[in-house]
Amino acid sequence: MKWPSIDQLSEMTPLPEGYRYDWLKRSEIPALIACVERWHPDIAVGGGSCYLREDFYSDHVFLEGEGEKNIIVGLFKCSDELAGMWSLEQEPDALTLYSRLIIVAPEHRSAKLASKALPLVELVGRAMGAEFLYGAATLKIPHMQHALETGGWQLIGFTSGYDREQVAPGVVKRVFEGVFTKVLVPEEDLVRPNPENLTPRARALFNVLFPKKPVVDAQSTLGSEQ
Repeated sequence: MKWPSIDQLSEMTPLPEGYRYDWLKRSEIPALIACVERWHPDIAVGGGSCYLREDFYSDHVFLEGEGEKNIIVGLFKCSDELAGMWSLEQEPDALTLYSRLIIVAPEHRSAKLASKALPLVELVGRAMGAEFLYGAATLKIPHMQHALETGGWQLIGFTSGYDREQVAPGVVKRVFEGVFTKVLVPEEDLVRPNPENLTPRARALFNVLFPKKPVVDAQSTLGSEQ
């Protein structure tokens, strides 16, 4: 799985006039950290706080002109001004892409850059040979939930305390988030579980989430035929 080029990104999902894509350069790390802190103050606590540390970028993020790594940070730019950022992580062995973060500067939100980032995740995934996409959405506001649902992503459940947030000044608690996924392979490439391997509770939830072909056990089948 190789990250696409900027030219490929521009061809996949063109941006509004005056805007362009760029991959993060090492020299831009301090400026991006300052912008992320200003654009999204709540990120100071929890899993996203790594985007405020220079060592995170140096150790884990693919930087333009340097060796490839499994996490990438893409930039939205208006001329040379930072207008937003998005970040993905690939899991090559699983052919999976994780949508980690999307932030747009308040002064550039009228350009609807975030609406370009979500379909771009799928297009990048397909171009790289990914077969599965996933991400988490905040439950504080419905905007990202709506965007994911409209984009054909499926809500498969909720994390009960996966991440931390500051819920009031000086008060940090673990929070619920929605988990969304999108499968990029046809239905026939998916193996549905053997019902004998599922507990009754697991089977019931599976059939709610994936009702196309509900799994039933042999006893239930026999009972329905009598």
